[in-house]
Amino acid sequence: MKTKLVLSTEKIETEQWTDLPFIPRMDDWFNVKDILTTEEIDDIKKNAFSWSGEKGKVQSIEYRHDDNDYYVEVCIKCEDKSLVS
Repeated sequence: MKTKLVLSTEKIETEQWTDLPFIPRMDDWFNVKDILTTEEIDDIKKNAFSWSGEKGKVQSIEYRHDDNDYYVEVCIKCEDKSLVS
């Protein structure tokens, strides 16, 4: 399904469009490393507080509609799992 990933840190939010064969659930750990390139992960890591660059926690899931189609917006928190509340 067409999915907009919103990857957030303390300092920035970045967006990535992808097609996921599933919809993640709230509070699931999402393997960001499987979707983003090394350069994209490095850019996020520069603005994150102690993030491994591999997994993020799903914070919210919203179903949206643009002019052409429905899509899912998934917000993922990219911070160290021991620091995420």
